[in-house]
Amino acid sequence: MKKAYPIPTETAASQARASDPKNSAWVSANAGSGKTHVLAQRVIRLLLNGTDPSKILCLTYTRAAAANMSNRVFSTLSEWTALGDAELAAKITALDDRRPDRDTMRRARRLFAEALETPGGLKIQTIHAFCESVLHQFPLEANIPAHFEMLDLQMEASLFAAARRDMISGTSAGDAGLAEAFATVLERGGEHGLDALLSEIVRKRDGLRGFIDAVRREGAGFQALFDEFHFRPGQNAEDIAASVWPLPGFLPDFFAVFASAAEAADARIVLNNLLPYARPAFLETDPIRRLQMLGKAFLKADGDPYDPAKAFKKALLDRLPDLPDRYLAAVKAIIEVSDRLALFRMLEGTVAALTIADWLIVRYERLKRGRSFLDFNDLITRTVNLLARPDAGPWVQYKLDQGIDHILLDEAQDTSPDQWEVVKRLAEEFFAGHGQRGTANRTVFAVGDEKQSIYSFQGAAPDSFADSRLLFAGRVRDAEASFADLKLTWSFRSTDDVLAAVDRVFADPGVRRGISHDPDPLDHKAIRNDAPGYVEVWPSLGADAVEEPDDWTLPVNHASAPAVRVAEHVAATIQAWLKDREIIEGKGRRLRAGDILVLVRKRDRFVHALSRALKDRDIPVAGADRLSLPGHIAVKDLIALGHFLIQPQDDLSLAAVLRSPIFDVSEETLFALGAGRPAATSLITSLRQHAGDSPALAAIVTRLDGWANEAAFRPVFEFYAGVGGRALR
Repeated sequence: MKKAYPIPTETAASQARASDPKNSAWVSANAGSGKTHVLAQRVIRLLLNGTDPSKILCLTYTRAAAANMSNRVFSTLSEWTALGDAELAAKITALDDRRPDRDTMRRARRLFAEALETPGGLKIQTIHAFCESVLHQFPLEANIPAHFEMLDLQMEASLFAAARRDMISGTSAGDAGLAEAFATVLERGGEHGLDALLSEIVRKRDGLRGFIDAVRREGAGFQALFDEFHFRPGQNAEDIAASVWPLPGFLPDFFAVFASAAEAADARIVLNNLLPYARPAFLETDPIRRLQMLGKAFLKADGDPYDPAKAFKKALLDRLPDLPDRYLAAVKAIIEVSDRLALFRMLEGTVAALTIADWLIVRYERLKRGRSFLDFNDLITRTVNLLARPDAGPWVQYKLDQGIDHILLDEAQDTSPDQWEVVKRLAEEFFAGHGQRGTANRTVFAVGDEKQSIYSFQGAAPDSFADSRLLFAGRVRDAEASFADLKLTWSFRSTDDVLAAVDRVFADPGVRRGISHDPDPLDHKAIRNDAPGYVEVWPSLGADAVEEPDDWTLPVNHASAPAVRVAEHVAATIQAWLKDREIIEGKGRRLRAGDILVLVRKRDRFVHALSRALKDRDIPVAGADRLSLPGHIAVKDLIALGHFLIQPQDDLSLAAVLRSPIFDVSEETLFALGAGRPAATSLITSLRQHAGDSPALAAIVTRLDGWANEAAFRPVFEFYAGVGGRALR
């Protein structure tokens, strides 16, 4: 039984204020501090205070979180239906901080049924599911098909593949701009670069669509990008490279004098490094090649200029006293023009990528629209556009406003700006004018922790959590309603040692800005103050250079790879713990291999190296193996059985089944069945013919006939369950 720890007074008070249905609240909660508990308690208190379940909208980020929240609420409400009066009164008193009267007790017992049976029900769902329901409710206003379907990942990949095929074929169908963009991307990134670009376009298509619409001008394409960096219309790479010529400080006449002086002074750095590239550069007529050669001549391999005092001998400087100033002027021009050319090249590549993105996204949207599909990105953007429409938007908001009194947002740190826009527009009338609906108590509640934001790749903006807090705090207070800005810092999950290590890592303000916009230092505190904990940080390992043998038949030493070295270190540490019979603090028993959990970011070579290192030390290890179910030989045998039962003339599948452990027919018997039959005779026919002389083959035929009858009438799962239960025991 878990030890019960007293809840600090400040935590209990903050949780009570956060769950109070009279307040709008913004809760910043550390990991393990009871965010989900507070949210569930708030929903229950809203119901207990007479709120219609259909008036509550609880939005979470994932379906798993929505299911967890729903289970918590309904578990509490179902428990209340079976409690005695005294127990129920104690539960309600602890929750609502007041002794319940008889009406409250009766209502508490009815809440479970009401939440289940109310039309529309208690809405605990992801924001995507909510947006889907809004679009189904207002398809005409959203300008989408009323019968739209959601696009699954497989169909989305299929549509993009079709759009990509159309785009590639379009490069040879007279679209000169697209063909030029393709050529640019392939020249600079190759096929791999093109594939990476297309994948990135797929992931960020919504942001790209908005950016393309913002920067492209009618009839001028993407010239706005070049204008931003002061490139003239029609300017090209050759024009930019040519601007370095003639080279400041090194006009052709001076260069000839400089070369002669360097030879006379035997200036080895000049003779070996500068002149071999500078001489052909001064003869080159192509501006871009000339600029490249000048860079190789006047700059070191790392791109930095030489130190004139070290590069030029005293004898050379005596002949040309102003050489350092001339050299630095030339270098400055070369670097400035080279940087300018690199920027221009980058903009050319950007325009090529945007051209491809524009074509691909437009084609994908056309294919999707033609099939009446919406994807998950559409759900949010279409809902935002619907609510923002100047004509239909107010009507839609009014209709929604009549059905929602309380909005609760979970994991708010992972909410994207577009998702926040949905929430803001839903609550726009909560605290203004007639939207308050007289005496109706209307609230907004959000709970999150920007330090735990992990969905930035899907558009999550943790800083929007703080910005939205300021916005809603102002709206609520302007309406003279109550707003609670709270922090939950006590952790029910971790221990002091672990939490102190986290606070220490982010103690520096510069480091802390990477995870939080809060200027206050991190303050994690553990309720389990007597629970043991330990944090040990090992130094990082880099890759060592390994000299590969010239003889290709000799093995390459991979044991010095960082993943292998870390795996060996971890395995040796675990072996020492087990050998020394370490005691688990807090439990008072010996450590076992099953008590140790190794967490990794992904399944890479480290996982395999660690598994091998543990097994080499005879340490039991589980959970690192991954099975491809269709690739397992037993599953292949069952699939072959299914093929044969559907198509009895499939000789190859029958042969596989006969040789499998299902029947374990010998190779000699199978050869006799197959090799001696007439050309037009199937393997199953030969098997039936030989069954008269062999009881074993007769039993196989009987079993196959029985399975054929079952396969014709039983569902697939039931059929294979029966096969597995009887044949493979």
